[in-house]
Amino acid sequence: MNFSWEINTRRIKMSTVMGIVAGAICLYGIMTGIPGMLTWPILATIFYDRVILGFVVGIAYGLRMHQLIRGAVIGAVVSILIAIPSGITGGALLMGACVVYGIIIDLVSTKFFPGQNQISID
Repeated sequence: MNFSWEINTRRIKMSTVMGIVAGAICLYGIMTGIPGMLTWPILATIFYDRVILGFVVGIAYGLRMHQLIRGAVIGAVVSILIAIPSGITGGALLMGACVVYGIIIDLVSTKFFPGQNQISID
């Protein structure tokens, strides 16, 4: 039995770069909105979360869902690990931002790189 999985690497690269941009936007907003309140490890975790979001959106386009739903679900799932310890207000803000970024990244990535992953088992 031969298993092959063809992945659109351009989509993964683009969505990961968009995750990096989303992380930079989040860091800028947090550092200017509440300066000195968060430590560098927490800021790095938020940035890393957005990068992971972009990567997961890039590899998950084989899921047969509308891109709005897929991006929102992926954003919620990826952000749950940093949202829970942040409390109700902070967690809701982090999760909401990640859901919005997930939708944006998935919509843009799907527009520029349409198609499906091709999985075949010979």
